[in-house]
Amino acid sequence: MIDLPKPSRLADVNVTNGVSSETCGPAPQDGHTVIVEMLYSGDKRAWIDEAATRFAKICPTIQIKATSASSVEGADAILKGEVKPTIWSPADDLVLRYFDARWREDHDRSPFDITKQVSLVRSPLMVLIWEDRLEVLGAIFEKNKNGEGQWVNSLCPGVPRDPQNLDEMALEHKVPGTWSDWYDSVVPAALPQPPAPAARRVDKRTKRAYIAPFPTVDEIKRWGQVKITHPSPTRSAEGLEALYLMAYEYALPPSDRPAALQERIKEAFEQPAKEGGIVRGDLAEADFARSFQERREPFQRWLERCEAGAPPPTASADVLTDAMFSLGASRYDAVVTQEHLIFGVFQQIDMHADVMTEVRVVYPQPTIVNEHPVVIFDDGQITAEQRTAAEKWIGFLRSMEMQKLAVKRGFRPVNTELKLRNIEDTENPFLKFRRYGVELDTTFVEAPRLDGKFVAELTRAWRDATGRH
Repeated sequence: MIDLPKPSRLADVNVTNGVSSETCGPAPQDGHTVIVEMLYSGDKRAWIDEAATRFAKICPTIQIKATSASSVEGADAILKGEVKPTIWSPADDLVLRYFDARWREDHDRSPFDITKQVSLVRSPLMVLIWEDRLEVLGAIFEKNKNGEGQWVNSLCPGVPRDPQNLDEMALEHKVPGTWSDWYDSVVPAALPQPPAPAARRVDKRTKRAYIAPFPTVDEIKRWGQVKITHPSPTRSAEGLEALYLMAYEYALPPSDRPAALQERIKEAFEQPAKEGGIVRGDLAEADFARSFQERREPFQRWLERCEAGAPPPTASADVLTDAMFSLGASRYDAVVTQEHLIFGVFQQIDMHADVMTEVRVVYPQPTIVNEHPVVIFDDGQITAEQRTAAEKWIGFLRSMEMQKLAVKRGFRPVNTELKLRNIEDTENPFLKFRRYGVELDTTFVEAPRLDGKFVAELTRAWRDATGRH
């Protein structure tokens, strides 16, 4: 991600008697309204809607027409000519890269400069998991020495790296293995109840701490197939990111990554964690690209063996996150989602504390921090007034007051002057729900970002492997 321009400073975003030229730009001489069409990822809807309402009061000469769509579907709608936004804000620049590559197949140049993207808010990709599953997962990872990464191990356990004779395998068997088989493969079978650290929990009604026993072998057997699920890679940014991270770890396992990158990560974790710390994976870009091309065919077979027989993925991460709460552990052991989408689940669990099982947040390494970039479309028809109005709207979203509002909606701010811990507890979900594992000070290790042609190739590999679109 490029260095971000400094957001505008709004001393006060209350309604004023006049229009601020600093905030809104010069008023049109003929008094007409400048229209800015914004297409954005639907997971930002609550924040964008409220911000647009406030902006309309401050800048009545600018009308924001905001339309939401899941990130990849939004890209496809633009490519098909179904929408023509002034500005576009998907969840992550992987989607911008995907769009850029697709657009250039039929056009000489892209309608935006991808190097000039600006981040609105941040939200890391993470995993929401039921507490008892996390206890077993932790025990497995502690003992598992197969050299694979977390994304390969947890999303496709029991699937060989280069499966053969897939034509002879029934479709319903092309899914991850069972919890029981996975657990037995790394824990000595002679121990019916292997020693494992007991979990310290807090009773929701009495608020007293107690020690929870590790799940029994029979309980683990009843969980059946491992169901750690991601949304659709061809419709959502989160699904595309999960697929990307699976490809990265498959093509370039931890031990194969450049020594310079491993040293960079080691140095980062030796330092005190700070809010918003990110270790970029750019040192592994060339190795990742080369290794994936060498291993593309077995990767696609591995992906088919893992996902072709699974239920159709949900269209978006917000729907999948809500479904985990409503359908429970019988349907989902864990889901891949963005951090800001989890706080609504925590709120619902708190409301049903007497009957709900606890969930926990896991920040996998590596991950992708969604920067929620925004770009201005320039197809040769945008007016100077529209560009100025779009820039003022973007500056408004990045202002201190709107960044505080974004935090209340579960996003991490891009304004470096704003710290999560300094926002009032009652309105700050990061402080309110820390008991679920939410971390303020953590270092995120990112996978390297390859170009849009690679991202488009990856989605084609998924379609070919699963038979889905």
